[in-house]
Amino acid sequence: GTAGYGGCSSGYQLTYDSVFKALENNFRRFDTAEAEGWYCQEAVGTALRDYTAKRVIDEADKGIDISVDEAMLEEALENADDNASFDPMSAMGGMAGGMGGMGGAMGDGGGQMDEKQQRKLEREQERARKKAECEKDPSKCDEATARTMNKAPPRHEKISCASLRLRISSKIAPYDVTSSDNIRKHAEKTRKQLLGFCDMFSIRSAIAKGDGSMPEPFPLDVYYLHAPECWEGWHPKCETGEEMTMSLREAWEAMELVKKDKNAVKIGLSNVSEEELQDIIDFVKERWAKSMETGEPTNAIMPHVIQNHADPLEPNIDMRLLCQENGIDFVSYSTLGTQQEFNEEGENPVLTDAVVKKMAEKYERSEAEVVLSWALQSGMSVIPRSQDEEHIKQLSNLITDPSFVSWEDLDEIDTISIE
Repeated sequence: GTAGYGGCSSGYQLTYDSVFKALENNFRRFDTAEAEGWYCQEAVGTALRDYTAKRVIDEADKGIDISVDEAMLEEALENADDNASFDPMSAMGGMAGGMGGMGGAMGDGGGQMDEKQQRKLEREQERARKKAECEKDPSKCDEATARTMNKAPPRHEKISCASLRLRISSKIAPYDVTSSDNIRKHAEKTRKQLLGFCDMFSIRSAIAKGDGSMPEPFPLDVYYLHAPECWEGWHPKCETGEEMTMSLREAWEAMELVKKDKNAVKIGLSNVSEEELQDIIDFVKERWAKSMETGEPTNAIMPHVIQNHADPLEPNIDMRLLCQENGIDFVSYSTLGTQQEFNEEGENPVLTDAVVKKMAEKYERSEAEVVLSWALQSGMSVIPRSQDEEHIKQLSNLITDPSFVSWEDLDEIDTISIE
């Protein structure tokens, strides 16, 4: 998770460092949001980009060929959206091989058309020269040219956002839920800000195929509606409580189009009540039934994920059961008790609970690991956050060993619930 580090004006470096450290400790799923002042998506995206660039450079240092046809890549990038966030030079600057000549490929999109045409002509002439040379003497045929002439096997998969299995989720703030178009535009902008650099790998893959296929954008894992309404005081921008101008049903229809736009693999809701989730479930089922009756297609999609608060003191059992009954994943935030009222000594009531401390001693693990293991074994996903490298390393143990608490001990942890 990346909540609590502050917006970009105060929390940029903290967010960047935390995400980069987590990546180095094998975390690949990250949760962030668009809410200004609370999150810094720019720092998350930059950390993801820089880490991926580092991994690509490491591949080059090992002697693995990472080059692509620079002219073809430049042309593809030149045709990319002018607002795409990837800066090849800053991400891959100084890299040996085919990535090194990409500086300025995207720029600000303000070049003159005749200059572009001139560059395109030069690229075509260079490709023609390489092709002629390849036909005359196959030993001089470079890999990219050979592949386009079907004279070379496909290159094995190298470092990319897909091979790293990056899964990045974000949320639209309720004060921006003002129209279907605005929701879709925010999803696209956020995808580019967080994962726009990944599109380079999609372009590289499409070029490598040599079949003229178009690259697809690398999507967000989940795009959430951060809250079902803009409660007064929820955020500084929720001044009147009326900033969200769409009903939850209307907003959900727009969220369905975010998935259709391929800006996210999954869509979800956050901070909703059981009644609100049930209404969306009913709304989706009603449209499914109508589609079956009329034969008309529908965009209706059941929420893939709900992100709500849950911890051992308040495990949110009813919401989790509703999700389970409808095939919806449940992601818990503040699982370590940060939503609870701390005692007079400023202690966290979850991490200082006697049962949790007993389990930590028994398994020789931290209290945080015990609580997170309880959540994972109870069918939840979790999004803990930390800026401390040792703590991050400690939490990374759960990646390989998430289920160390026995079922009997899980039942005992369940007894501390105040619900």
